[in-house]
Amino acid sequence: METMTRILAIGCTAALAVLFLYACNDKLDVQQEYDFSLSCWHLQSAIRKDESVEMRLTLNRSGNFRDTRYYIGYIQMEGKGEVYDKNGTRLVNRELHELRAMPGLDESDPCRQVFTLYYTATADKQSEVRFVVVDNFGTQRELEVAFDSGRKSD
Repeated sequence: METMTRILAIGCTAALAVLFLYACNDKLDVQQEYDFSLSCWHLQSAIRKDESVEMRLTLNRSGNFRDTRYYIGYIQMEGKGEVYDKNGTRLVNRELHELRAMPGLDESDPCRQVFTLYYTATADKQSEVRFVVVDNFGTQRELEVAFDSGRKSD
């Protein structure tokens, strides 16, 4: 009986050792994909034709994986206008641009990147622009910005 208990104890110990060794590995799990959002500082509510508005945008990230790439674009939903960067380079409607290449991008806090875009209305209509940010993992976030035409109704 004592031999049987000893064999059972050795068997259980060996099984536990194998289980622990199998569960341990030297691979480090690195989180690569983090959630993010796009926000904008307070904007004026109205814009007239040929008037420009400065938009301070912030990409807020919940974590920082060095190899994550972000791309920004816009869609003109209503009205007519142009979006351009700090150097005056016009962004093309419905095309993505790498955020890292954006002039004046403040990367001092990797989880809160601030940059400036400008919008100029080219028509006397209400303007609505949807900004789209996509990362290289396919996650997409949107921010809608709307301006009244600045005209008084007759």
